Order: sequence, then C-alpha cells, then structure tokens
Amino acid sequence: MPTAHLPSCKPSGRPFRNGSSTWGWAIVAAMLVGQAANAAPVVLYDSLNGSTVSDSDGANNSNWLANQFNTDAASYTLQSVVLDFSAAPLGTIAVDIYSDASGTPSTSLGTLTNPGSFGAGSNTFSASGIPTLASASSFWVVLRGVGASSADWLYTSDTPTGVGSSTNTNASGNAGASWAGLTSGSPYMMTVNATASAVPEIDPASFGSALSLVLGSLTILERRRRQAA
Repeated sequence: MPTAHLPSCKPSGRPFRNGSSTWGWAIVAAMLVGQAANAAPVVLYDSLNGSTVSDSDGANNSNWLANQFNTDAASYTLQSVVLDFSAAPLGTIAVDIYSDASGTPSTSLGTLTNPGSFGAGSNTFSASGIPTLASASSFWVVLRGVGASSADWLYTSDTPTGVGSSTNTNASGNAGASWAGLTSGSPYMMTVNATASAVPEIDPASFGSALSLVLGSLTILERRRRQAA
C-alpha cells in the first residue's frame, strides 16, 4: 500500500512572508488606532445672524412648533441650540431633538437643558445625553410648553446658513400626536451648534516608532523562516 504523507507543518516561503507582512502592518494599524484630531466646533444651522425677523408663532403645551436641520457627510455631537423669542417665555418651556421620518418629527432623542433664566431674544439650550447625530440625516428642533407655559418663536423669510440648513418647519396642534404637514420658506430663528466627530490622524512620531518596530519584527521573522527552511 502506498505510504500516506501528512502535510508538512513547515510553511512555504511565500505564505510565511505574506503572513508576516500582514502581521507587521497590523501592528502599525493597532498602534495608530485611537489617535484622532480634536473635534472641531461647527455651526450646523444658523437663521439668526444676519436674518430679519418676519413674525412669530406661539407654542404651548398642545401647540408644538418644529424646525428641521440636517447633517452632511459627517456625524456630529450636538452642543447647544439657540432659539430667538419675541418676548420672555411664560412658565416652563421645553426644547426637544427629534429624528425625522419623511418630513415629520418622529422619535424624541432627548430634551435640551433650559438656560438659567429666559428672556426676549436669544436663549441657549445646552445638549447633554443626545445621541450622536448620524451623517446625511435630518433632525428636528421641537419647542413645546409645559403645563400652562408658552413662548413666541420668531421666524424669518431669509435663507439659513450652515451645512445643515433647511427652511422646513412643521407644527402639531395635539401635543405631537400628529403633525400638520411640512411647510417651507419661513424657518424659525435658531442656531444649532455641534462638534464634528473626531477624524483619525497619523502622528509622525508614532508612525515612525511603529514602522521601526515592524521592520525589526519582519527581520527576525525572515531570519527564522530561513533557518526553518
């Protein structure tokens, strides 16, 4: 009977060489992971600066007002939203961030933190705990009253600026149970401030150290391969 030959455990030159190269560059990648550029502040949406007031709409506990904004190819961490009121809001109001579903506020992503006190003009609502805003997506800033509270949100006929600009607005007369429908052309006056998600970057010093380590490791592996052969 012919003698059965077990496969050799000694790797051939080419697979071993490719494997060591892959392993080596994996070290470089691993050492560079986690190095990122500092998150850059971005004004996603601005219909305040340089805009002329047209009029205002009132929001209360049943009549909710919404203004859309978008993201571009990047994802963002929301920092704050500034709303412009014609007069100081009465009582306690709330500002929420909603996801979008075909031009309608869909799911609440969280409520922003109110400023210490309200006044006529610009009021800043800070973000905390709002999920990362996905790239190439639409979102809504929703203003509502709590209890007997109310606020008059200014709007403009000017075009907003920013990578997430939109003139779309919406309204609900039943506390968000349904929405009246998408309208465009007179956005509410607000600013949406965010930071762009960190982008990985290569630090030259770290890259040089990693490359030296890889080259040294490859030299040892090649020497062992030749000895094994």
